Amino acid sequence: MSITPRTKRQNLVAGRRVPASLVYEEIDGVPYYYKGYRSVLTHKKTAEEIMGASALQSAIVSLLIHILYKYLPFDDYLIATNEPGLHIKTGSNLSNDIAVFEQSSLAFPLDERYFSTPPKVVIEVDVKIDLPADVSETEYIHRKTEKMLNFGVQKVIWILSKTQKILVAVQGERWIITDWNDNVEVLPGCSFELGSLLRSKKVI
Repeated sequence: MSITPRTKRQNLVAGRRVPASLVYEEIDGVPYYYKGYRSVLTHKKTAEEIMGASALQSAIVSLLIHILYKYLPFDDYLIATNEPGLHIKTGSNLSNDIAVFEQSSLAFPLDERYFSTPPKVVIEVDVKIDLPADVSETEYIHRKTEKMLNFGVQKVIWILSKTQKILVAVQGERWIITDWNDNVEVLPGCSFELGSLLRSKKVI
């Protein structure tokens, strides 16, 4: 089944139709919208204004990509960024900040469909959706993480900028919450200490 970059469902919020382009991802048939999507519906902002990452988020992703390509064998891994889509099942299409795939697990050439193979590791930087009133940020993070682990992702790393915390969830192991000054292993031979990395570039 072909999965295009955004769901084609007709979505209604308070009687107002939400364009499919404002859907960040979908979990179990429930659409989750970009933060600030209501400002687009009321014409206070453009879609492009709410979809962009902050300067800090962009710097984090950029520096981590550098670390990953520096320490992971180039021929063994494909590192996808720019919100790569992950098709888990019908009604569950996720977006990631960084997805690290084993090169041998992918069918080439790639096309315009979402990835349907689980990445080895996913790294997420902050929550980028407008949360429903009955869903907390913690609930959303846990739900999305569990979906990815159950799909076959071996490790999910969440970097949270407001609290400067990092959640590390590994299949079959106890989840760990640490801070930006701790060393976090992505894969054997590849780790990062985010606080030190950001200070070295004067980001923080």
